[in-house]
Amino acid sequence: MFSSKLRIVVLFALAFSFNTLTTAQEAGTSPQSTPQPDNYVSHTSFKNRVFEIKYRDPEALVSAIRLLTSGFKGAQISANRVFKTITVRDFYDNILSIEEALKRLDTPEAPRPEIEFRMHVLIASNLAGGANQYPADLRDAIGQLQTTLSFKSYYLLTSIIQRAKDRPDYAPNIIQGEGIAQLSLPGENAPRDFNYHFQANSLTLNTSPAGVTTVQLGSFRFRLDGGDAGGRAVVSSDVGVRDGEKVVVGTAGLRDKALILVLTARLIK
Repeated sequence: MFSSKLRIVVLFALAFSFNTLTTAQEAGTSPQSTPQPDNYVSHTSFKNRVFEIKYRDPEALVSAIRLLTSGFKGAQISANRVFKTITVRDFYDNILSIEEALKRLDTPEAPRPEIEFRMHVLIASNLAGGANQYPADLRDAIGQLQTTLSFKSYYLLTSIIQRAKDRPDYAPNIIQGEGIAQLSLPGENAPRDFNYHFQANSLTLNTSPAGVTTVQLGSFRFRLDGGDAGGRAVVSSDVGVRDGEKVVVGTAGLRDKALILVLTARLIK
């Protein structure tokens, strides 16, 4: 008798499990699956607002005011540089806080001076014959090089002028350029073409307590290519140069010669 009752209970449990599994399969789910939460929730109290930006970079402003948003699911803030707008979807109180912050932050920037860079590209050589060829204002810099390097002659390949304004953040290729320059060296029958390219990824101004301004170039790189016969050289460095100062950025081997780069920075107010 007890055995018969136990058999009936077991059969009932098996039948119940089979029905549950069949129902779940028909619904396209497993018994253990749980409903996935909605990835986008729109709160009924959210408001929308588009702010027009007059003076500053909208994306930079969004970085400054993002903490003023509620952080509630579905709240959003985005910037558009083309239309110079910031769009906010959030609670009314948060939008008011953002509006007040933008009134304080979206103001005209203080006038920034232009910075004029002069890059003098020199080729140093030990070839006999010919005379040193470089501008008179490089005489002091060449004199310093002669005390540290063993080259006999210095020739100016080209001088490059660039102007830019500082940017406090990362600014890829804030200065950049390329070109071709020719130079006739002693012992060569014809001028040789040199291709050059330069760039920097940041440009900032720092002023010391004494009032001395230093121009900082981040990730500065200058490449010179003289072809198979002329060789290739690269000067790469972060550069700091004071207003009006001449700095030897670096030297690089160019077969039996050397590339030497002299940089001057001047503030134009």
